Amino acid sequence: MKDDIALDWNEVWKRQLALNRSTPGFREGTRLWGDRAGARRYAARSTDHSRRVAWILQNLNISPGDRVLDIGSGPGTLALPLARAGARVTAIDPAEGMLAELREAALREGIDTITTIHSPWEEIDPARDLAPPYDRVVASFSLTIPDIRPALAIMDAVAAKSGSVHIYWFADEPPWEQRYITLWEDLHGAPYHPRPKADCLFNILYSMGIYANVQMHPIEENVLFLTAEEAVDHFAPRMGVETAEQREILREYLREHLIPQDGGFALPGRSTYAAIWWQK
Repeated sequence: MKDDIALDWNEVWKRQLALNRSTPGFREGTRLWGDRAGARRYAARSTDHSRRVAWILQNLNISPGDRVLDIGSGPGTLALPLARAGARVTAIDPAEGMLAELREAALREGIDTITTIHSPWEEIDPARDLAPPYDRVVASFSLTIPDIRPALAIMDAVAAKSGSVHIYWFADEPPWEQRYITLWEDLHGAPYHPRPKADCLFNILYSMGIYANVQMHPIEENVLFLTAEEAVDHFAPRMGVETAEQREILREYLREHLIPQDGGFALPGRSTYAAIWWQK
């Protein structure tokens, strides 16, 4: 009888993420949203995530005065609603453009309970950069970190003894990855390689002795545009579209998939995400 060989899920994550990043023309994170204009475009469409954000806020069960660490905060998709609910939020993001949008939005609303830190999570030194412990540690669709195991260990370490850690990640290909898979070879001459999914995260945590809870939730997207050309402008930078020929390929795809709605157009999509959380 052969001995069982344990699968190193951290290496699986690394390999799949490296393959994803090897996709020709693919951009993410600071390469896509790092400047202020890109961050502003992202923030302007944050209402597209309103249902998911509402469920996450309910799931976090925040009480006034709770200290929350928001990893990969973006322009405040979660940080702002958390602060409105009475939390004191530390928001970390590698893109200064995103944090600038967050600070501007907080200033407009008179919110002074959000602290921002400009850094990738993997470069954070808790003793130098943070002030743990935190009642909630949250990473919402933000963990594009090659060596994910130590990043998860630090998330667990900075949570309070009575606190919890909450990760939200894709269980299957989200609508935008479904479109990439369909279009990428036509646009760039090579296939798109999807990111690693929630099964990797759960199994990495399990190997660390963290037996996390998992809940699956549907994502129902209905992205709205005033015109079909606005939809082309929206997706072009995400898909690395630079030439007129690439733009026409994208335009033709959208002609086939956009649905007239309320005097404009909607692009529907459906997938599933996983809420992975554990109590310290």
